[in-house]
Amino acid sequence: MRTRLISIAVGVAIIVCPATSFAADDAGHPCARVRDDKDRLACYDQAFGKPADSVTAAPAAKFGLPEKEVPRKSGENAAPTSVVAAITSLSRQRDGKFVVTLDNAQVWSQTEINSQADVQVGDAVTVRRGALSSYLLVTKAGIATRVRRLK
Repeated sequence: MRTRLISIAVGVAIIVCPATSFAADDAGHPCARVRDDKDRLACYDQAFGKPADSVTAAPAAKFGLPEKEVPRKSGENAAPTSVVAAITSLSRQRDGKFVVTLDNAQVWSQTEINSQADVQVGDAVTVRRGALSSYLLVTKAGIATRVRRLK
């Protein structure tokens, strides 16, 4: 019975010791001793690199996505108010509305029937912000029609 207790104690020690030495290594990093939050973050960023921010990395790629997916920013990192691209793919829905894929991989669907808003593959179009969080696709003829982003 006594040898069994010793075996269990040794087994527990083998399991616990590496975990405690690992925790000690983390606390031993020089940045862990920096008290000020901003200075500590700067220390870790310098030591390990700063992760890329998806919003600032490609704000045009996020254009047209729902606001809850893209936080609003002001200043130089602000989201664009319009995107200019060429149509690479065009399809029509049963109700006559179009769905376009742009050369920037964005997919936009027309939300209103506007027979004057004629688009063709290869056309350069502008998608811009409209009123009340809506978006307008402006054709090469300058005709605007409401659209929403699918992808």
